[in-house]
Amino acid sequence: MSIIDSLLDIDQVTQLTGLPQATLRNWEKRYGFPNPQRSQGGHRLYVIEDVNRIREVVNLCKRGMKPREAIQQVSAAGKISNAAMDYIKTPSQTLSEGLSMILEALYRYDTVAAEEQLSRIGMRLSEADLLEMIYPKLLTQVGNDWERGAINVAQEHFCWGFLRTRLLNYFKPGRVNPHQPKALLATLPGELHEGGLLVLAAFMMLKGWRVYYLGVDLPVEDLLHASATIKPDVVCISSLEAATILRNWTDLERLNRTVVVGGPCLVQLKTQELSRSSGIYFIEGELAAVVDDISLLIQSSAQRLKIGS
Repeated sequence: MSIIDSLLDIDQVTQLTGLPQATLRNWEKRYGFPNPQRSQGGHRLYVIEDVNRIREVVNLCKRGMKPREAIQQVSAAGKISNAAMDYIKTPSQTLSEGLSMILEALYRYDTVAAEEQLSRIGMRLSEADLLEMIYPKLLTQVGNDWERGAINVAQEHFCWGFLRTRLLNYFKPGRVNPHQPKALLATLPGELHEGGLLVLAAFMMLKGWRVYYLGVDLPVEDLLHASATIKPDVVCISSLEAATILRNWTDLERLNRTVVVGGPCLVQLKTQELSRSSGIYFIEGELAAVVDDISLLIQSSAQRLKIGS
């Protein structure tokens, strides 16, 4: 088999479709839909075609159709031959196995093998799905492996260079929608980790946002100057340490913009007594939900300005 299918577990399908696990199991029991494979341990495994069909059913249900009718319609429209279904559902590797193979290739400095594995997964997932599911997992695993000493600094840098280059491929001028919000993204002085921020920037670009990505370790005065010049609708800041945000809190208020803070720093920041009237917000969660929340913040801020005028 020349194309390796990525098999998804039920958690990943829930993440991609927004459908609760209980509903997935209930539909499978009552209607025989979807019809996942089973691992040797009895766990459900889905292919991306299952995800696409589930999404179609969910959309029909949102329009008022009952689940049984929606499933019948999608199933009738999507019938394929037994031979084709066997081809689609031939288990070659799970998604987790595919990710492991990418990292194994990168740890031995083999970009050709890593690119091949990433491309095979990309054949079955959309660009948005890759940003939601693949890149964050790869970045997290590389960081964890480095912290526990499983890889050295050279391997960590090599992996980040590979992943960063591919994330920057999302920065295409043709995707920019002039009617979408402006977002300025950066990290504060001393913060050198940009993985999560770069994934967010790529996702915004994919959605047509006007993204101004200023990278890591940005001097505060330069951030203030850029914000005053660009006049973004939102400034997105990411940090590992809460101390970095607290040290620059007053300067973030000086931006006089809607400021969104994310990253591991939130665990500590949530325990701090901080003024929430400053226009600085903490946002976390799944990538698409984060972007939706930022959009709502921008709309809310614009409405307040309109009322105030």
